[in-house]
Amino acid sequence: MSLTQKACDRLKDAIVSGRFEFGERLSEEQIARALGMSKAPVRAAFMDLRDMGLVTIVPQAGTYVFIPSAQDVAEMSSFRAMLESQALRSAFERDSGALAQGLTVAITQMEHAINSGEWAQYSQADSAFHRVILQQAGNRYVEKAYDLTATALEALRARLQSGEGNFWQRSFAEHIKMRDFIAGGNLDAAHDLLQDHILIINRSISLPSASVLQHSKGRRLTDERCMELLSDRA
Repeated sequence: MSLTQKACDRLKDAIVSGRFEFGERLSEEQIARALGMSKAPVRAAFMDLRDMGLVTIVPQAGTYVFIPSAQDVAEMSSFRAMLESQALRSAFERDSGALAQGLTVAITQMEHAINSGEWAQYSQADSAFHRVILQQAGNRYVEKAYDLTATALEALRARLQSGEGNFWQRSFAEHIKMRDFIAGGNLDAAHDLLQDHILIINRSISLPSASVLQHSKGRRLTDERCMELLSDRA
């Protein structure tokens, strides 16, 4: 693994999991020290993260964790719903049995994560569930298009799953129900549930307030805290 890939993976995990806050300024020099590398691979990682929609690079000002607006969330979730709904129909028509089997594997991973209280692993299994639909559709360009917004949406959903309420319980139940609809040959019911499952983020996510963003931008992390946030054991 290259140093750029290492830096990108550590930063991506810290942002998606919520360890770095929305709008938080990322210090190239501090992150390089925390990861034990020069600034060059960190700078390259920032470019990759920008392409994923996870950071905003402001010339002469710095690099910041992305700040989602209500319009951003609505457009990303609508894009995902359109793409994944068509992928579901294609995957079902190609081989509904293989689709149901792949979804069952992801559901088993979710269940293990729930039983062990590992919410980061649950989020990964959640993503794997939806990847099965895209992969079974048999069109590699569909998955590439999905990747345009997948990571940013994963960051939003991870915050819902780790917050208060019963978001992850409802999410898990819906995944099981979708699998059961598909296994039972009820594509229309699975399609409708998938749409609601994706678009619920528009009604559930609490976007950061101006005061929270101001706090994030003004926060100064110590080197020790930055190292902790970027640890692969965090």
